[in-house]
Amino acid sequence: MAVHIGKKVRDEVHRQGMSVTAFARKINRSRNVVYDIFERESVDTDLLNKIGRVLSCDFFSLYSSQKEYSHEGIKSFNVGENEATYNKAGIDTLTKLQQENTMLKNEISYLKKIIALLESKKGKKSKIR
Repeated sequence: MAVHIGKKVRDEVHRQGMSVTAFARKINRSRNVVYDIFERESVDTDLLNKIGRVLSCDFFSLYSSQKEYSHEGIKSFNVGENEATYNKAGIDTLTKLQQENTMLKNEISYLKKIIALLESKKGKKSKIR
């Protein structure tokens, strides 16, 4: 079932008891534009983001919860208010990989030392004979 975003916005504005005039002022649009938004089946993402901030609602979740987006293998983006929290799972993975990389570098260093010691012992044994 398709989302009629304009109706969802209108319902939320009314649910919050906000006047159309006040809502229009908050999103920096005229009342006529707001009534036009209420009739739209789709809204520009920048405008929908602004509307969502004004109404404290995540209207984008209406789309992502649709059945065609709930399949396995569909990538989801997690964006918080702060850019630093963007894709926390990706940052966690990167941190773990960096730690593993450091550990592996240390292990390689130790193995090189062991090889050098073994080669020096082998060299001493061959000189004794």
